[in-house]
Formats: sequence, C-alpha cells, structure tokens
Amino acid sequence: MPIYTQSQLKSDISAKIKGKVGILIDPQSTMNQGVRQVYSDLDLVSARRRSQLTPNLFSGLFEYACPTDLKGYGIITVQDQTFSRARDWGLVPYEQFMRRQGANTIAISDYDSVKKILLNTYNPTALVNASDDATIIPNASTAVASMDSLSSGGGTWGPFGDVTVGEVYQDQDNFVQGTGSIRYNINATAGTTAGIVNSTLSQSDLSAYFSQNGQAFIWAYITSVTNLTNFILRLGSDASNYNSKTVTGQADGTSFVVGWNLLRFDLSSVSATGTPITTAIDYCAIYMTKTAGKISETAYRFDYLVLRRGQVNNLYYYSQYGWQSAVGTYKANSTTASDLLNADEQEYELILAKCAELAADEADEDKVSKKEAERYERLKKQYEMDRPSEALIMISTVADFVRV
Repeated sequence: MPIYTQSQLKSDISAKIKGKVGILIDPQSTMNQGVRQVYSDLDLVSARRRSQLTPNLFSGLFEYACPTDLKGYGIITVQDQTFSRARDWGLVPYEQFMRRQGANTIAISDYDSVKKILLNTYNPTALVNASDDATIIPNASTAVASMDSLSSGGGTWGPFGDVTVGEVYQDQDNFVQGTGSIRYNINATAGTTAGIVNSTLSQSDLSAYFSQNGQAFIWAYITSVTNLTNFILRLGSDASNYNSKTVTGQADGTSFVVGWNLLRFDLSSVSATGTPITTAIDYCAIYMTKTAGKISETAYRFDYLVLRRGQVNNLYYYSQYGWQSAVGTYKANSTTASDLLNADEQEYELILAKCAELAADEADEDKVSKKEAERYERLKKQYEMDRPSEALIMISTVADFVRV
C-alpha cells in the first residue's frame, strides 16, 4: 500500500532546496515532471500492474484491449487465473506479428492514436501433444453462419429494419473470412434499425455458450459511423422468443471505425424476450440502432458469425502512472496534496532525488541540483542492479533461414 503523499514529497523537496519551494512557479508541476522522468527511466517494481484481459483469450482472435496506462511496450506476461504453467511469450514488432503470426507471440499496435494488444496463442503442437497444458487454449467454437452467401447457415438472410427487400446481397469482393460476406444498404425510411435476419437457420444447440465465458463474434463493415448508436444480436428459437445483446464498440473496447469492425457479444448477460430455447436456436438477427436521419447509405456488411468459449487470463505489465488517488484510482499526474506515490522506500528516494534536482535548478541552487543529479544516477544504477526489469524484450526476426 502506498504511503508517500504529494504533500510529503513537497515537504522533503523544500528541505533539500533550503526552503525555497515557495518560489517555484508550480511545485505540483515540478513534482509531476520528476515522477514521470523516473518512471520513464526505470521499470519500478511498484509500477507493476495486473488487469483481466479483454476479451477472454481465444485461439485465432488477435486483438485485445490495451490498458490506458501501459508504459510503452512494457508487457511482463499473460497468465491464466489458475496459474498453470505459463506460456513462453515472445514480444515482436507489430509488422512482424502480422507477417509471421508465430505461436505465443505478443505485439503492440499503435496506429491512429489507438493502442491495442495483439496476441497469437495458436500452437500446432497442441494437436499432437495434449499433455502439454501450456499449449492448449479452451476454444470450443460453433460457426453459426460463415455468411459467404445468403443461404449460409441454412435458410435465407433477408432485410431487417430500414433495409429494402432485394437490398441484401452476397459480396465476393470485400470480406474477412471464407469466400464472401453479406452486404446490405440502408434505405430512405426514417426508422431506427437496419441489418439482416434469418428465421430458418439450421437448428443448433447453443446452450453451452449462454454461460460465463460464452461470446459471439461477428465482423461488421461500417460505411459511416455518423448517427450509428450500437449493434444488436438476437439469437433465438423464433422471432418472438430470443436472447439479445447490445454492443457500443469493437471487441477490444475501442470505438467503431469506418471499415471492418470485430463485434463481441457477451452471452452470459443477455436480455430474454419470450421464452427462447437455447438448445434449438434457428433464428438470428444482427442489426444497428441508428438515428432516423441515417438514411440512403450503401455497402454495409456482415461476415462470419461464430460463438466461442475462451479462457480468462490476466495481463501483467508496467504502468506509466506514478500516482493514485486516496481511493486507489491510478493517475498520470498528481492533482491534490493527498495523492499517493506508487513507490516504496527505495523508489521514493529516487523520485525525491530527481524532483529535488529539477526544483533546485529552477530555484538557482546549482550546487544542490548537481548534488541531487549525481545522487539520482547512483541510486538508479543500484536499483537496476537490485531489481532488474521483468518486461519482455522485443525480438525482431528479419528472415528465416531454412536448411534444404
């Protein structure tokens, strides 16, 4: 539990610079700068955090939510909650991950100011070495409809909401998986829904997925995110008896974007209409909720509806947030005297030395600034020896060399 407050740090800095803390332009800003510098220089033990991976870990699902406070590429590991033997994860550049997709690899995608964790858990040895529990991911799955054609999954996919009969097509040019997708156009009717429906799917027992780890995934192509509120999935035994689930963003927690979006519906907390029979599912509707002004738009698509059961895992990483509030909320910068430093005794001395160096420089206490700078370097070197970083080291493979 953190014990050092912003108030304590300010008092100790003042003692270092002969009581001149009052002449600093903004003592709080100086302290925040010092803390950020130490957190940038070192992977502190007190900066290690653990958060549940979102969504659950699935073989074949690559994108996962990235903690907002992840420090650079500072991932330590991914571990299931049973603490069984951990996989040997390897951190690789994003481009290498997408090119090679090696087993048990991690990468960070950081494009368009959106950071994501990429994980590949697939390992072919699991197929022939079932005793190696480190390679096996619980990954029961049922493909409800590949959506390669209008008859995919049995029955026929047709219009739902503001989609005119005849405006639902097979699209063999733009798809994610298989040989095609189902395309639909929004008509000029000023309603609030638009999508596709199939009332005569091949009947399936999906009851196992309506439990703690059951998830439904589908790819949705969005032409425009303007006036789009959410997507809703209905799965049931007919149009009057179904379970429904709403999502307001992509599977990894990021916002909808123009182009392909992977949607994830958590089936453990659905809303029931009527009395759906989950052992005899043959009805499905997938559609958007929109404003009445979203009309006459074309080229929306859905592709590959699949239900999966994954494994609950934790992501272990280094945080870049050096503070937390009195109620435990992690913060990038301190805003009040009661905020707590994420630091133990040894780490506090590092932070104090760096903050005192910066404060002394601002207060024209040159000797103190030099002294504290030298002290900081000594403390940093000792800390790196005592507590080396546990973050994965990124390894880039330029090419494979195969002996013929």
